[in-house]
Amino acid sequence: MKYDWVPWFTELSKKILEGGEADLINRSKQIDWRGSQPPSLLNYGDENIDPFSFIYLLASKNTTNQFEPVFRNVHKLFDISVRPPTEESQSLIIPPPQAGFGVLIHEGENVDRVLLWKLFRQTVEGAIVPDDFDQALKINDVEISNLTQTMFLINPNKYLPIDDRVRHVLGHSLSDGSKSDLKVESKSLQNVNINYESIMRITKEIKDLFPNCENFEINEFIYLQNNRKHRLITNHSRFFQVGTQSDGEQEGDYWEYTPGDDDEIRRLNFKENSWVFTGSDSTSGGTTYPIQDPQEGDVILVRTGRQQGRGVGVVTKNEYQDGWAKDRRIHVIWINKITETLASMTPILGFSVVKEPTYQAFAECEEYSSTFDLIESLQKKYIDVPQTKYPLNLILYGPPGTGKTWHTVKLSLSIVLGKKVEEVDEEYREKFNDHQFNISDDSSDGSGQIAFTTFHQNYAYEDFVEGIRPTVKGREVGYEIRDGIFKKLAKYAEDNPDKPYVLIIDEINRGNIAKIFGELITLIEDSKRLGEPDAKEVILPYSQRSFGVPTNLFIIGTMNTADRSIQILDTALRRRFTFVEMMPLTSHEKISTDINGINCQEILNRMNRRIFGLLDRERQIGHTYFFDVTTIEQLADVFQNRIIPLLQEYFFDDWSKIRTVLGNNEFVQEDNIRDPSLYGYRDSEIKYYERLPARDEKWKDPAHYIKIYSLSEVTDSDT
Repeated sequence: MKYDWVPWFTELSKKILEGGEADLINRSKQIDWRGSQPPSLLNYGDENIDPFSFIYLLASKNTTNQFEPVFRNVHKLFDISVRPPTEESQSLIIPPPQAGFGVLIHEGENVDRVLLWKLFRQTVEGAIVPDDFDQALKINDVEISNLTQTMFLINPNKYLPIDDRVRHVLGHSLSDGSKSDLKVESKSLQNVNINYESIMRITKEIKDLFPNCENFEINEFIYLQNNRKHRLITNHSRFFQVGTQSDGEQEGDYWEYTPGDDDEIRRLNFKENSWVFTGSDSTSGGTTYPIQDPQEGDVILVRTGRQQGRGVGVVTKNEYQDGWAKDRRIHVIWINKITETLASMTPILGFSVVKEPTYQAFAECEEYSSTFDLIESLQKKYIDVPQTKYPLNLILYGPPGTGKTWHTVKLSLSIVLGKKVEEVDEEYREKFNDHQFNISDDSSDGSGQIAFTTFHQNYAYEDFVEGIRPTVKGREVGYEIRDGIFKKLAKYAEDNPDKPYVLIIDEINRGNIAKIFGELITLIEDSKRLGEPDAKEVILPYSQRSFGVPTNLFIIGTMNTADRSIQILDTALRRRFTFVEMMPLTSHEKISTDINGINCQEILNRMNRRIFGLLDRERQIGHTYFFDVTTIEQLADVFQNRIIPLLQEYFFDDWSKIRTVLGNNEFVQEDNIRDPSLYGYRDSEIKYYERLPARDEKWKDPAHYIKIYSLSEVTDSDT
């Protein structure tokens, strides 16, 4: 069965409770945990082996290579009577939020094991003492998410995992347990003071949204709805209906097992098995049922007759994709399992797309109305937007002053706002700060979607991903693992899969790419992103936690080709990014063509042609240097403080070439020195260059600027 892990974990927990502490310690050491090193559970002495950490560790073994041997070993060692979980249910044993090698529910040392065993007994029996629960939350590294996840595995009929997935899917305010608009984002669960009473209020509110559904069904829906790869309800979700029998002798399509039915009917019922099916692929009249049409995330309405509703489910898999066969099914997660008289009559149809009368009959029925409200809210919240035309990894490269950084603003806003670049005008550009992500050391509220950083020679992996940083409390110096900007933004992107996030990396080529990115250089590939067929995750070196890069995180870098040629850029970076060249636009509308007769567009054009010939195309002068220059005084300032210093850098203070670029005007003056008393011999001829003093009136003489482009070509004597 799909949920055969439920009775298995339930019996295992009872066996642990019956055996007691000494028995658990002994059995924990006999299990083959499938690792090159002993798990953390065994690394802190016998006194720190507790039932919560045992269950938590076992759940983390839900991987292809570890699941079957580890669970088989535990099944035999504890002599469990029910059948062990199968591969079909493997994916439904949802791992703890921070699952990974050697996971523990606490820090591993100095644990109050008496308290944990007491709470474990209460969890098995379904009778928690609130104060014991609240005290357990004070143990180091114990959090609401890992504690309630483990309680759910111990007693899945009583408890639900309460973590950020609940907030993101259902939009609940976890600070006080009150229900809010499903579209409203609340604080991260880690930032909220919460206790047992508020946990139970939240649990009740969640269960109220899924009438008559089991906790493990609710948990599966929440988990998959928050998983970008398996996103269920979106704006593309469609509605289908299917009829089922309430009694009679026809084979199979019963809603539920009732006393007196035979084993075959019990085995085939819809409710217990989380599926629907049809006895043929067409009606008696020859009309083909659309049984191949339902996709993952579509909604199935189940009815008996014309006015009895049975349930509402969401499709997870359709075996009819390969054609009809007697043993094939449409698998669903039930989100409402109430049997109720519908608000109106429905047509008697075989399996079909839902028409208006059937939709209204369910939606207007009081027992189903809240379910339709939930579906509608999720359809609005999780809008399934087609893949953006923008690549996930993009670098804008070109000479300085070509508007690369400015274009990252427009590009990032177009991604965040869902608009075309040309639609992001100055009005939207002014809103850039409103969308910036808070990357301070304090916890961000995640409201911003655009983060900005600049690479430099000292920028490191510890700044970008995660690292150990010192902390000072009073006079004591300690150390903590602190997330870098990339990890912070990636975590928020994964937690909010319906939103695009953008990381802008200015001067990306100035950093040591291999040192900064580390293993992320592989994870950022499109095909390696979370939710993709070839998705990859790694265990980060400091935190030892699993990490992957979500598909809704865009990386936009800028690269100044004057600093480094694209040809000598890190090969791994070049292979994983799309490169868009941005060259000077000499005829840009913001460059004046008449400042006291001076055509600045011609100045830029002629200087760049000469730089191209003397150096290369990658070290030209960008058009933004001349933006909004409208007076000769402003033009003089640009040349004195921006253009000439840039040319000095390009030509390593070779003033003869700088003078050539400037058309041999008087901004760089030449003097031949023939002074034997200075050099020691009479025939010496040395060319001496001096930049025109800043206060010289020639800077304001249009003739010297016009001379830059008045020559048709540079003559041999000029070089």
